[in-house]
Amino acid sequence: MRIVCGLDVHKDSVFVCILNEKGEKFEAKYGVLTPELEELHQLLLTHEVKEVTMESTSIYWYPIWRILSDIECLKLVNPLLHQAASRQKK
Repeated sequence: MRIVCGLDVHKDSVFVCILNEKGEKFEAKYGVLTPELEELHQLLLTHEVKEVTMESTSIYWYPIWRILSDIECLKLVNPLLHQAASRQKK
């Protein structure tokens, strides 16, 4: 079963979207302090998320990466490079 998660990282918050194979979506918002990020980690474990992708927003992704480092597939995406690649395909 493939369950994935996208994280939208901001200075003071992390928006979470979990999508399962049935297309069911779970959304939440977390703060960026360690206890809140540990709650986020527990949420991902509870939902059995195996793949997480987050954007590389300034330095705000560092603590999130550290806490989620045991996730099976953890990806960091540069949104500027992704946008440039999307424009080239058109």
